Amino acid sequence: MNSRRLPLVVLAIALGGGIGCRHFGPRSIVADRIPYNEAIAHSWKEQTLLNIVKMRYTVTPFFVDVPQITSGYTFQGTAGANGGIIPPVNPLASFSQQLTAGLNLQGAYQDRPTISYTPQTGSQFIRNLTTPINPGTVLFLLQSGYPADVIFNLMVDSINGIKNRTSSGGQLRPADPEFAQVTQSLRKAQMAGHVGIRVQMDKEKKETVAFFFHDKDADPELAKELAVVRKALKIDPNQTDFRVTFGATAASPQEIAILSRSVLRVLQELSTFVDVPVDHLARGIAPPLHDVGTDTPLFQVCSGCKKPCDSFVTVCYEGRWFWIEKNDIISKRTLGQILVLLALADTGAKENLPVITIQAN
Repeated sequence: MNSRRLPLVVLAIALGGGIGCRHFGPRSIVADRIPYNEAIAHSWKEQTLLNIVKMRYTVTPFFVDVPQITSGYTFQGTAGANGGIIPPVNPLASFSQQLTAGLNLQGAYQDRPTISYTPQTGSQFIRNLTTPINPGTVLFLLQSGYPADVIFNLMVDSINGIKNRTSSGGQLRPADPEFAQVTQSLRKAQMAGHVGIRVQMDKEKKETVAFFFHDKDADPELAKELAVVRKALKIDPNQTDFRVTFGATAASPQEIAILSRSVLRVLQELSTFVDVPVDHLARGIAPPLHDVGTDTPLFQVCSGCKKPCDSFVTVCYEGRWFWIEKNDIISKRTLGQILVLLALADTGAKENLPVITIQAN
């Protein structure tokens, strides 16, 4: 064999033989895990925003889950070699110059992901979507660090008869002034570390959640605000423990009634913050809403004829684009909380009704 051709043949054989020693599985995890994560998360944001927009147009929301992704990778490699003796063109050619050799390498790589889609139409999911959120869930979210004013504005219709901003039958009702005062004071107490919950056993040895105001060492101004909260809620100023019940009004000064919303109602309320194009209102595609005014909207969805080039999430509906601005921190935070509520609705998580404990001065 020609001495010049021999190194090339040896190198090709070495490369072909090395194919069987490579591991593509570990590298596929690095290459695929984050992209799949980002794709599913972005898809959930788009689906949630689309359903909120659809509810503004009085269309029933619909959810499709992605329960499983299976990626199958196949790599096949083949190699072949051949050789022979060719008649010498040059009579003076040596025997080694009459030898011929060939090497054929072939490889095939296939990526066949299998993605499952499951419509969320089960009775349990629909029941959890339409059932009011347990008041215990509201308090657990507060303990987890979610802002008290945001949680109450989003998930609660009323506290001891003090009503939140609500929509019903195309009509908007502004929140009672006391509602904003109560929720903002709770937020201040939460930031100062004077609000929390603890799990305790009742007389029947069942777990209950206690929500307490630790205001003995609170700032005097904050202590005054908490006193105003007790007065607004019409609870006993000398009482330390308050039983939390689900309802519009409390039966006695020793309990606090929280009328919480369902996840579907939360989506309905957020849909009132969707900016509907004027021509859609004129054509009657979406019902008009009277603006009752909100100091700090929890949510804001913009609309337009052109797709924005740099937004947080964008969907297309009825020939128009709807999106949340990337610098709208409040709307982004609210959308994230909706995803948490949808996850709770999917799992059907339940908590016991809590007992609120207030340590009075």
